Amino acid sequence: MNDKKKDSQEVSKMILQAARSLFAEHGVEAVSMHQIAKSIQIGQGTLYRRYANKSDLCMDLMNDTFESLMEEIRQLLEPLADKPVHDRLTAVFRRLLYFSNDQLEWLNVIKVSRPCKPDDMDFFESPSYRKLNHLFLSLLREAQSKDEIIALVPEFTAHMMISAMAPESLIYYSKVLGYSIEQIADNFCITMLDPLFKSN
Repeated sequence: MNDKKKDSQEVSKMILQAARSLFAEHGVEAVSMHQIAKSIQIGQGTLYRRYANKSDLCMDLMNDTFESLMEEIRQLLEPLADKPVHDRLTAVFRRLLYFSNDQLEWLNVIKVSRPCKPDDMDFFESPSYRKLNHLFLSLLREAQSKDEIIALVPEFTAHMMISAMAPESLIYYSKVLGYSIEQIADNFCITMLDPLFKSN
């Protein structure tokens, strides 16, 4: 790796660390791109060459945070390996919903700044979606092989489950309908998960 590329990666890392720290201290909405650049003593041009706006910066932070989440889910599932698939899927759903709730302010900034276009497939082509889809597919196929679930198409069902946890939905449940994250998680499992399993 040449020095210029290494320096560029170091700057990007510094930007993300500074943004994460400032967002945690002041809230996402209250922090400007100018503040982020100033906090690590770089020019705003340097910052904008990497991130066109705060939404792009939040997306990068979310992707970084998502990697940690997937590792946490892997560790969560290890001791549950002998449990029924229903129990494991429930644990995954709850963790994902709590994660999204924790990141709700970031998700809202991304949603407002990046309105969905009719042909916008960014999320469904992202590594985050592919990893989640693979996880749900493997659990659904296992349940299918053990005859634990009703007749369904795992590929369609996995996609439907992930889509139902879209940030827009969580924001609506929370901000408009006034549900707590516990109520959202309970209702999600009762509505989206339990009816798929024969023993529930």
